[in-house]
Amino acid sequence: MAMGRFTAKLRVWNPASPSRVAELEVIVDTGGAHSCVSRARLEALGVNAVRRMQFRTTEGHTIEGDLAPMLVASDGFTGGDNVVVAEPGDREVMRAHTLESLGDTVDPVERKLVPRVGPGSTAIELSSREA
Repeated sequence: MAMGRFTAKLRVWNPASPSRVAELEVIVDTGGAHSCVSRARLEALGVNAVRRMQFRTTEGHTIEGDLAPMLVASDGFTGGDNVVVAEPGDREVMRAHTLESLGDTVDPVERKLVPRVGPGSTAIELSSREA
């Protein structure tokens, strides 16, 4: 496995049917934008693709793929994301959009997910609470 990759547990479920949940062991890949979940798993959860989008592969090719809305959770944090519908032979992977949605970042030394704090976090204006 490459330097910026490791595995983590990820729960995914259908926003329209929260009782339909799947637990995944996914590769965490800090070098890509969209997470990938298998078409078979999405179909089992009753999740349908909502649009097609073009993507550039690591080899530089342009391909088209489906995006599907999911709710995701890892280590007690929950978020929403649009994931790429992975086709047979593709790996299930957690990438930057899901990490952002969860409020997580990667500890490259410990090779684990950690809460995002400090520079790079979402800025929140505190207005009168700052004083």
